[in-house]
Amino acid sequence: MNLSLPRFDIPKDLSTLVGPAAGAIATIISLIGIVLGIISATSVGDQLSSTAGLVHETSQKAADIQEAPELNNEHPIKWTGYQRLEDGKKIRVFFPSGEPKCYGYRTQVSESATSVAIKVTEGSLPGAPQDCTLIGATSSLVVELKAPLGARTLRN
Repeated sequence: MNLSLPRFDIPKDLSTLVGPAAGAIATIISLIGIVLGIISATSVGDQLSSTAGLVHETSQKAADIQEAPELNNEHPIKWTGYQRLEDGKKIRVFFPSGEPKCYGYRTQVSESATSVAIKVTEGSLPGAPQDCTLIGATSSLVVELKAPLGARTLRN
């Protein structure tokens, strides 16, 4: 009985196979890096990180508004970035906002020894017009902490 194994033709120079594959892999990794870099440097990155529950310091231009004492149809919204002010004793949070004559915002802060939670609430202003446009602006509010943020975790 004659048993023989099948013969596979493997090129003697594997670089003919590995070279093009390595080039394709390097190109894909480079493109992924470019996309991630663009996302992290734009407001798209801010929106994505906020949706994931992550927050980060930002260099956005301040767009401070006053907190609204009275709101209708309130609901929490995610803020997208923050800045430390006055050695971390104050925090500026950035969030997507609507038409100023229609919508108002306020914050609520909870502090512990290890974390600080800042909740931003959006609602319609009393007496706001019925027809409000969606302008897609970014606003900011400054909140004062009882103690400087320091190494505590900051979260939505």
